[in-house]
Amino acid sequence: MQNHLAKRLLLVQPAAFGFNAETAVSNGFQQHNLPQDVHQRALAEFHGLTAALTEAEIDFDVLLDTPDPVKPDAIFPNNWFSTHLGGRLFLYPMATPNRQAEMLPEHVAWLEKQGYTQLTDLRHYIYEQKYLEGTGSLVFDHVHRLVYANHSMRTHAELAKEVATALGYKAVLFQATDRSGAPIYHTNVVLSVSPQLAIACFKVLPDADEAALLAALLERNGRRVVAVTLEQMEAFCCNALVVANRHGKPMILLSETAWQAFTAFQQLWIAERAEPVVVAIPTIEAVGGGGVRCMVAELY
Repeated sequence: MQNHLAKRLLLVQPAAFGFNAETAVSNGFQQHNLPQDVHQRALAEFHGLTAALTEAEIDFDVLLDTPDPVKPDAIFPNNWFSTHLGGRLFLYPMATPNRQAEMLPEHVAWLEKQGYTQLTDLRHYIYEQKYLEGTGSLVFDHVHRLVYANHSMRTHAELAKEVATALGYKAVLFQATDRSGAPIYHTNVVLSVSPQLAIACFKVLPDADEAALLAALLERNGRRVVAVTLEQMEAFCCNALVVANRHGKPMILLSETAWQAFTAFQQLWIAERAEPVVVAIPTIEAVGGGGVRCMVAELY
């Protein structure tokens, strides 16, 4: 099972973190109340994450964002690319111009130098207004060769199927909506999947048949499924990622907000399958509308 976990991560240190008005149209998690020192706070939280990864003996690399043009969400690199076994690299069509700018040529070149030379570039779909935002839109079950995707303006069903087909996976599509009935912007705030553990909010799937199918697929091979409430989902409980540290031990990365929102029994179930690495990122969560999982991209 350890072969299905990433053993290295990529992070991008932000140059100008802040509220992104372009993405707020579809991201109900973002908040408008900005402290004056929002970038400095986010930078401190970013360094808190790198310190936690170092302590947990999880290998990672850090690339630096550039100040021009301003890219308020550069701290979330998992949306513009994904890597896969065999040196495969996917580049994704992101929905807003200031997020499309995050895909710096020097960062793509760095990935290619790491051996990710089998490129699938989907960015041309931007001109058709079809979007897919990496492992925000796509949650991979590498054990069963499935890819889960929640329909939204940022997750186009045809593109999700195209990625699945390219990898020899099957796409599992569903619809998840928030309190107002609007599509939840990214799949990875609804669902987290690893070989022995899944965290899911079935409450946000209005179609009972889709919810039942999702539950059945997640429960295969005795995988523990932690079902969370709407309130827990809103606290980023599903926005978690299980990776392997350099000793092969499963470690689950998640925010302090998320960890504290779990019940004691849920915390026990999770900790039995992956050691928690808990990081406080309140500014990034509130202003950026994304959790710890969004801050890291897997290098397979």
